[in-house]
Amino acid sequence: MEAQHQFARTETSCRLGWVLIAVVFSLYLGCTEGGVGFDWPTAEPDLGIDECHDEFTVACANASLAYANSLDLCELNANETIINLEVDVELERLQIELGSSAVCGNMRICDTLVDDLDYFKCINENGTRNLDILTEISYNATSAYTRLHEDYDAVQRTFLLCSLEVQKNYMEDLRQAHRELTQCRSEIDELNE
Repeated sequence: MEAQHQFARTETSCRLGWVLIAVVFSLYLGCTEGGVGFDWPTAEPDLGIDECHDEFTVACANASLAYANSLDLCELNANETIINLEVDVELERLQIELGSSAVCGNMRICDTLVDDLDYFKCINENGTRNLDILTEISYNATSAYTRLHEDYDAVQRTFLLCSLEVQKNYMEDLRQAHRELTQCRSEIDELNE
């Protein structure tokens, strides 16, 4: 029995040796000019999977472009809203500047008086007038600030809500692209089974 195993191992080794020699010889003939070559099977690229990934890349690029464009629209809308604010900033500033100029002018008038009695009388009268002007300036400035602050808050809130919607849509587009990639790959895998 031991002899039979020994003979079988020797015979198998000889066959494997001859197969190896045949493969090497075929390779040699295939490499020499004019020789008959052996066509070895080569792995072909899986075009289906590549197409899936190409579609995924395009979908992601489109999602990114849509996101950037939508965000630009949010910003443009916010900037247009700022232009149409309820508070007329230039008018408010002009009124404040005119009031402060009047206060300063009233005080300068008193500086020209030499007589102390006239000087103090002038300061008293103009001080009362200046107090009314400064009260009006304070009221106008506080009112303008409050309304302007509310307008800017509304603009900021509008921009924030718009940008959040854009981000949500962008993430959904990316998720959809990934779902389509997964589906495409699954279909290719099923065809290859």
